[in-house]
Amino acid sequence: MTIYRLLNIGAFLVPSLAFVFIDQLSIDKKQLAAALFIIVSSVAAACFFRRHGERVAESVGIAGGKTLSSYVAGLLFLLLIMQLSYYYPVGGYLAKPLMISHSADNADAIFVLASGASKTGDPGFSGLQRVNHGIRLLKEGRARHLYLSTGFSPITGYAEAAWVASHTSLFELDPASFSILISPDITTTATEAGYARKTLAAADANRILLVTSGAHIYRSCATFEKAGFEVLPAPVHNRKNIFYASDDNLTSLRAALHEWIGLIYYQLRDRI
Repeated sequence: MTIYRLLNIGAFLVPSLAFVFIDQLSIDKKQLAAALFIIVSSVAAACFFRRHGERVAESVGIAGGKTLSSYVAGLLFLLLIMQLSYYYPVGGYLAKPLMISHSADNADAIFVLASGASKTGDPGFSGLQRVNHGIRLLKEGRARHLYLSTGFSPITGYAEAAWVASHTSLFELDPASFSILISPDITTTATEAGYARKTLAAADANRILLVTSGAHIYRSCATFEKAGFEVLPAPVHNRKNIFYASDDNLTSLRAALHEWIGLIYYQLRDRI
């Protein structure tokens, strides 16, 4: 009986766990995994509604019928959570424990994690927020130099660097006051920290104001500290406005889930 109960609980959790896992994959794998998940879920739901109640028990056995019922219940639960997260800032509440207060101190440099680019090569909402905040800190005289870190994507290439360069040109900054870092080695927060360590060492900049958005500040600070930096957190958001950090509530939920999973993964891999 205990095994069947665990099986039912597992079946109930599968849809939600699958949703979270699929969202962490690269775009090509994500689309394939999502299609597979939708097909399996559709077949399971069709079987459930066609063979409801006693018919399920007769056709696949009592235990199998309960497991199938648990899976469909899990799908409905996931649908309820998505509906709730669409209208309410659930992601903001999940992100709140990971927020760190903004440092009031000055640093050797301001380091901005620029946040990628869309498939069309345009900046995302998060990216614009980060770059704008870094420029604001530079104009306030919080550090002598601003570093805007951009990486490489197999889908958009170096589009991140292109929009960062275009956007910063609007502010008419002194060219000597900022640098746009471009490297194919920058693919994750960990590789970004490693590249920053090598680059900023030449400029004798160890104390940095680290700029990023939302709950990403916690994992970012820990990762850059692991790389040897003295990190002063400079998050774009705080505990009050984190609920409005993204352009919609579902994006906020995805970002928060990504950070919690990333935090666990980085701890297991000894990256923080």
